[in-house]
Amino acid sequence: MSKKTLVFNATDTLFFRESRPMESMGELQSVFPPPVRTLAGAIRTLIGEQMQVNWREFDVNHPAVAHIGFGDDLGKLHFQGVWLALDGQRLYPAPLLLMQKDQIFYRLTLDTKGIWCDLGKQVRLPKLPNDNAKGSKPLENTWLTADGLIAVLNGDKPDAKHVKTAKDLFGRESRVGIARDNTSRTVEKGLLYQTQHIRPHQGLSVELDASGLPNDMPPKAMIRLGGEGRTACIEVKSSPDAFPSARILSNKPQGLLLYLLTPLSIQPAGKEWQPLPGFTREERDNQTVWTGTLNGIELELHGAVTGKALREGGWDMAKHQPRAVTSLIPAGSVFFCTAKNGDTQAAIQALNNTQIGELSAYGYGHLAAGLWSKD
Repeated sequence: MSKKTLVFNATDTLFFRESRPMESMGELQSVFPPPVRTLAGAIRTLIGEQMQVNWREFDVNHPAVAHIGFGDDLGKLHFQGVWLALDGQRLYPAPLLLMQKDQIFYRLTLDTKGIWCDLGKQVRLPKLPNDNAKGSKPLENTWLTADGLIAVLNGDKPDAKHVKTAKDLFGRESRVGIARDNTSRTVEKGLLYQTQHIRPHQGLSVELDASGLPNDMPPKAMIRLGGEGRTACIEVKSSPDAFPSARILSNKPQGLLLYLLTPLSIQPAGKEWQPLPGFTREERDNQTVWTGTLNGIELELHGAVTGKALREGGWDMAKHQPRAVTSLIPAGSVFFCTAKNGDTQAAIQALNNTQIGELSAYGYGHLAAGLWSKD
């Protein structure tokens, strides 16, 4: 199936509520970029309306289910993303191994010595590369251009011109609202709430790659997107032909770096930490590693930088109830691996630009594969 890129441009501000309920204390933050489920729901709704679906009659036996699915099943649809794009240039979440101090970037490495911790007896934890990096901070709410991502995948560091912070891309605005009674069309006294909206800067758009779209998909449309009655313009464009990839390997021993471009959903298996789908812990040669297979490649995981868990909920349209809040491994997380057969180049080719884990059809678990120095 041919792939298209769906480009979302806000008409004003946008609001994508965090996992906390509306009645919780304090200002409700807006998630940005938006959750892929929100964008997928908007696309499925648009396609259904083009097919003149009566949503009150829509169920698992409806003819439109073959095209837009039902519940978690997407039917013919398959998504990749979500991506931010500035003036048409796609951006990628900065990997959590990057640190910054005084406009200088550093890469976290794995300590050669293991340490006894809750993950195992001899676990290799991330460390700063040298004393000059002391006091550096991780790149939070930061994105890289394609050239910046390629530098990271090659085992290098990006230039400052390849780094975009949240302030470069969008602003945040506080709004105050009040609950209302729809039956009487009056406000509910004392039920105030405060939300934080996102105002994209000029030239910033949200992109979602999609395949399985109907042939009569409108090239442009106006849709409701997110909460608070916000709207956006959606446009269907051709997808980029190239995806960032690492260069050909040198003779220097290199490990395989797996980098999450989108959040990863893993079905829990037991009480032990599961860093990647199907990986299990092993103790060998006085070192703790995790072993598993991804896309036919047998791997050993030596360490990771995963950041805080991303909490995601939402509304289940099929069941007409709130969706259970789940924890995802956030985008930007990195995993330091080696290929068991020693062929790192083949592993990169097999895993770069692939998706792993649960709900991969939605775009979760999108990988980029690169290099890290085992020394």
